[in-house]
Amino acid sequence: MSSIAAFIAANRFGFGPRAGELQIIDRDPARWVLGQLDARHAVSSAFAGLPVTAEIVQGAMGQQRQLQKMKNTGDTDENRRKLRDMQKELRGDFIEEAAARTRAAVLSPAPVFERLVHFWSNHFTVSATKRQSLPLVAAFERDVIRPHVLGKFSDMLLAAIRHPAMLTYLDNARSIGPNSRGGKRQGKGLNENLAREILELHTLGVNGGYTQDDVIALAKMLTGWTVDIAGVGAGSGFIFNAAVHEPGEKPLLGIRYPENGEAEARNALYNLTQHPSTAQFIAGKLARHFISDAPSAAAIKTLAQSFARGGGSLMEVYRTLLSLPAAWQAPLGKVKTPNDYIISLLRATGADLEDMRLAAAFRDLGQVPFSAPSPAGWSDLGKDWLGGEALLRRIGIAQSLAATLHTRITPADLLEATIGPVASETTRSAVRRAGSPAEALTLVFASPEFQRR
Repeated sequence: MSSIAAFIAANRFGFGPRAGELQIIDRDPARWVLGQLDARHAVSSAFAGLPVTAEIVQGAMGQQRQLQKMKNTGDTDENRRKLRDMQKELRGDFIEEAAARTRAAVLSPAPVFERLVHFWSNHFTVSATKRQSLPLVAAFERDVIRPHVLGKFSDMLLAAIRHPAMLTYLDNARSIGPNSRGGKRQGKGLNENLAREILELHTLGVNGGYTQDDVIALAKMLTGWTVDIAGVGAGSGFIFNAAVHEPGEKPLLGIRYPENGEAEARNALYNLTQHPSTAQFIAGKLARHFISDAPSAAAIKTLAQSFARGGGSLMEVYRTLLSLPAAWQAPLGKVKTPNDYIISLLRATGADLEDMRLAAAFRDLGQVPFSAPSPAGWSDLGKDWLGGEALLRRIGIAQSLAATLHTRITPADLLEATIGPVASETTRSAVRRAGSPAEALTLVFASPEFQRR
C-alpha cells in the first residue's frame, strides 16, 4: 500500500493520481513534486491551435468594426442574425478554451505545475462575467500565468497588469488622467478599479497598510496603460497612451514618483512586490491553499521570509513550502473545489468527456472555468464548497461517470489507486457491500476521502 505522503503529493500538490501513479510517487513524494517544477511544462499540446493574445485583440478589432457597421445600418433582421452568430461563435470558442484548460490538467505529466497555474490564475482573476473580457480570459492564463509560474512574482505581476484581459476587466482601458491632454479635451477622469485591486488583491492585501490616497496615486500612474486596439504597438496587445496619462509627481506608500510616463507604474509595481505586506499576503494564500484553511502563523511567517529573502522568487517559496512539516500533515485537511474534483475524477479514471458535457459538469457544480464571481477569485475554503446541495450535485456527477465506466474499472482497484492510503474502514466496507459495480464506483467517487486533498 502507498504511503500517506504519496496521497498528499498527488492530491494536495497535484490534481489526484492516475492509475499506478501512487506507487511511483511513493518512492520519494517530495522529489516527485519538485521534479515537476520545470519550465518545459508551460507548453501543453491541449492548447494547440488556440489563438494567442495579439490574435484575439486583432479579432476583437474586426468584431468592433462589424458591430459599428451594424449600428450604422440600423436594427435589421440581417444585423440581428449576424449578432446572434457572433455571440454563438464566442460561446463556442469559450467552451473549447475551458475544455482545453481542463484537459491540460488531466493529461499533464506534471499536475503540480498545473495546480500552480490554477492557483496563480485565481490570484490574478480575470473573469468572463464581464462580456468584454470573455475572448481574452483564457489567453490570459496561457500567455501570462503559465510562462511565469516558476519565475519572479514581480514579472508575473507586470505581465498580468499589462494584459488586455486585465486592462478591460478592471476598466483601466477607460481610465483617463483628468489633467492629461485627453482628459482636458474629453472631460473624463480616473477609474480606480485596477489600482484598488492591485493593492488589495494582488500585492499588499486588504490590511496591507495602504490608504485611499495610495489607490488614487496608483490609478494616476496607470493612466495610459491600455489595449492596443489599433494594432500599432509591439504586438502584445498592450500600449501606453501618453495623451491620457496624468502628469505630475505621485506619492505612493511614502515614496514619491516623479513624472516618468509608463515607467511610473512599472516602478511602483516592482516596489509593491518588495513590500513586507506583499510577502505576508502571498505567503498566507499559499499556506491556505497547500496546508489548511487555517494555517499556523509560524508556517505563514516562514513562507513570507522565503518570499522576501528571494526577492519574490517563486521557486524559493515552493521549496520552502515543501520543507514545512505542516504541508505533509492532515492528508484530508483541504476540500477539493469543483474544479479539483472534476479534474481528479478524470485523472483517476482516464475518462474523456466531450466539451459540452464538461461544461455542464462545471456549471452543475458551480465553478465554470474563467468565470469567478468577482476579482477576488474563487474561494479556497471548504465551507464554501461542501453544503448539502453541493454534495448532492457531486454525487450526481459521480453516478453519471460510474454508469459509463463500471464495466471497465474494478471498484476495489480504483479505491486503492486513488484513496487507498487514507481510506477508512467505513468507506472500504461500503464499497465492498455495494449492490453493483456502478454503485461501488459511485461510493468511491463520493467518499469523504475522494472529496478532500
